[in-house]
Amino acid sequence: MKDKLLPGLLFAICWSTGSVAAKFGIQSADALILASLRFIGTGIILSPYFIYRTKRAFLPPREEWKHVIIYGILNTTLTLGAFFAAQKYVTSGVSMLFIAIAPLLISLLSSILLKRKLSIWEIVGMLVAFAGLVICSMPEINNGKIKLIGIVYLLIYIISYAISSVYYSKARITVQPAVFNIWQVFIGGIVLLPISFLLHSAQIRFINATLFISLGWMIIILSFTANLLWLFLIKKDAVAAAAWLYLTPVFGYLWGFLFLKESIDYNAVAGTVLVIVGLVIAKKTEKART
Repeated sequence: MKDKLLPGLLFAICWSTGSVAAKFGIQSADALILASLRFIGTGIILSPYFIYRTKRAFLPPREEWKHVIIYGILNTTLTLGAFFAAQKYVTSGVSMLFIAIAPLLISLLSSILLKRKLSIWEIVGMLVAFAGLVICSMPEINNGKIKLIGIVYLLIYIISYAISSVYYSKARITVQPAVFNIWQVFIGGIVLLPISFLLHSAQIRFINATLFISLGWMIIILSFTANLLWLFLIKKDAVAAAAWLYLTPVFGYLWGFLFLKESIDYNAVAGTVLVIVGLVIAKKTEKART
């Protein structure tokens, strides 16, 4: 039981710190250049260890490079690039609440690939969860706490995240997950770098302790530890792994309250409850089949 619970719980705790870490980092640098530094830094800092440990196995087989590149663009450039871009416009709690609906998108994409129709429970669950997002987000948009462009970035974030998760679960990959992760993060960062300049999000304002602590946390805890746990979970079962994302808004609001002094109001609580209820309703289908 512990073997099943511990990786998922650790993933949820680690992944939910992403918004807080990014918000500290963007005090010193623009969002996209910060993301690029994180991803490229992950490859540069961690690759010597894996070169030493794996020797020639550090290079994926020729036929698997396409998986590395595609997943890197989907999961790192698009998913995490959009997430970083959103942090300027939304609260950390709302960021984590959006990722909580990724399980529904992953289920939807898995169903399409498996030619399985969505059940009535899944449809109802999606509608309830979407209502929760509206309840949580709209008041903060109206009072100026978050901006609509931030919601757009978060939608790109969760859609890309769902697509990348289903893609990886279906891909035939023989290289070690840790090695695959290093390469996909590094390549995703390289692709994101010119985009940050094109979108005028490449300025580093301060080179200080806040910047280095933020980058260090994101490289070790998020890019390496959390991503490795996620690859482990989705390779076993993409839909079951996605269930751990249910916990991210709970931890996300907690970290935002503790470290960023963000408020937790009635709309946030009501929206979070509706999202979780929607996810539970959608999971009724899985219980009925077991």
